[in-house]
Amino acid sequence: MSINTERRGFALPTAILVIAVLTIMVAGGFSIVSAERRSVADQKSQISAFRIAEQGLEIFLVRRDSLMKMMPNYSKVPDATPDSIRITVAGGYADVSLTQIRPPINNQSGVYVARSRGTETVGAYAGTPQGVRTVAQYVLWEPAPMQVLAGWTALSGLQRNGNAGTIGGIDLCGQADTVTGVVVPVNPGYLGKTTDIIGDPPIDSVGADSVHIDWNAIVNQNAIEPSIIIPGGSFPPVSAWTNNPNYYPIIRINAATYTLPNSGKGMIIATGHLTIDGSSTWSGVLLVGGDITSNGTNGIQGATISGLNVKLGTYVPSSTANGTKSYNFNSCEVTRATSPAGALVTLRNTWVDNWVNYN
Repeated sequence: MSINTERRGFALPTAILVIAVLTIMVAGGFSIVSAERRSVADQKSQISAFRIAEQGLEIFLVRRDSLMKMMPNYSKVPDATPDSIRITVAGGYADVSLTQIRPPINNQSGVYVARSRGTETVGAYAGTPQGVRTVAQYVLWEPAPMQVLAGWTALSGLQRNGNAGTIGGIDLCGQADTVTGVVVPVNPGYLGKTTDIIGDPPIDSVGADSVHIDWNAIVNQNAIEPSIIIPGGSFPPVSAWTNNPNYYPIIRINAATYTLPNSGKGMIIATGHLTIDGSSTWSGVLLVGGDITSNGTNGIQGATISGLNVKLGTYVPSSTANGTKSYNFNSCEVTRATSPAGALVTLRNTWVDNWVNYN
């Protein structure tokens, strides 16, 4: 009986099989680790992009004026032309835009949406796209708040020598409650005709402390940034308003005495005496440190406050109204005049982090 002693080896194939299996397992492990790293990197990029977008939005809302001032077609009060700027921050940049949804209407603030698209540019995992995230917030442009006590508030008193016209606290815009016609201190008070002063009440007496205007901050700390400073700048001609009816500048007049050269609109901050002659009119706000001398047939629609230097401890003579006067409260003109000194105010519960972008 013959015995077959030939045996085929199985160690080498087994070793190769084991090595192949181990190689597959190691490759699979590396693949899982790589995928996990990429997933974590993607999440990190998204979080970083979200941080950049939110940071860009907050910077824009706080510093819009300084950021946009040098941009073409910049408007202090946001208008129908969208604002758009790129803000660079640590780790990337944010493309921020401000778009008008509804323009200001009378005393209603304009509504806008501020959008910030954050893009991460550093620290991303190799081979992955840049992280991008968009946030948005609805905002209002709120005019600077202003207390209006009367059609004409004369903190150093008012002497009226004319017999025609009206000084009234009834809102000519029809949007606000009626205020007092004339507010003066007890001494020297008001002198002159009273039958054509209209308000609730027509005449009232208050102290300077009742007028909540920080005149010291306005005069000495530039609390209200002017559009034009005189001397230095020039008072706008009538054509400035003819060409642009929505032009409401803030004009600061640093002069002991100044005569209003022509009619116009906006806010006047006069640190000294102001004279209004002839048929000149003004729509908006007059803040006058000294007294006002008003001659001729002229008037104001908005709000007039004279004698504000009294709040600084300075003596101011009584304001004088000669001729036909029409100094009347108009809340819409007050809003338009104070709007350039306003700011963006966020609307509650309107922030979103899922704003849709279309590329």
